[in-house]
Amino acid sequence: MASKQILREVYLSKRQFLSDDEYEFRNQKIAEHFMSSIDLDHVNTVHVFLSIVAKKEVDTYRIIDLIRKFNSEIDIVVPKTLKTGHLKSYILNDNCIVEENKWGIPEPVDGDLADDGLIDLVLVPLIISDKHGDRIGYGKGFYDRFLETVPKAKKVGLSLLPNLDKIEFIEPTDIKLDACITPNQVYHF
Repeated sequence: MASKQILREVYLSKRQFLSDDEYEFRNQKIAEHFMSSIDLDHVNTVHVFLSIVAKKEVDTYRIIDLIRKFNSEIDIVVPKTLKTGHLKSYILNDNCIVEENKWGIPEPVDGDLADDGLIDLVLVPLIISDKHGDRIGYGKGFYDRFLETVPKAKKVGLSLLPNLDKIEFIEPTDIKLDACITPNQVYHF
């Protein structure tokens, strides 16, 4: 049985070894599944992590573009990591200035703060997830702490890799997903 850290390393490595063509294909499938499987009819605000391209995270810019094209009334907010271990949300609009921080994470450096209480849907970053709604992230707990503050928001993970059957190392502070979109399947929990 592998620990969270070993699973983290193995699946980060698998993601890094995707060819550019395979990475592009999987991102396209995830974007298509998002638009066809996630009901946006009653969504006013979506919280979207901005992809770390160097880590081959799911391309959320593609999803942002689709939301803007087909659901332009939806507000999109993006996170900034704070030294306190929490996230602060900014509205992704013309006032939002995004730059990479020292860890290579694109995040707002200036802009209009969002009201987290208005968030209906959160796209959650992850390294790997399972068929029960559990996920392994980067290990700092930013999103688990954030998700506690938006309990009514639907939590949707995005994964370039197929879900595992079961992650054994779940802690009481780990927040479950409501759905997870992979290139081959959309899981609802």
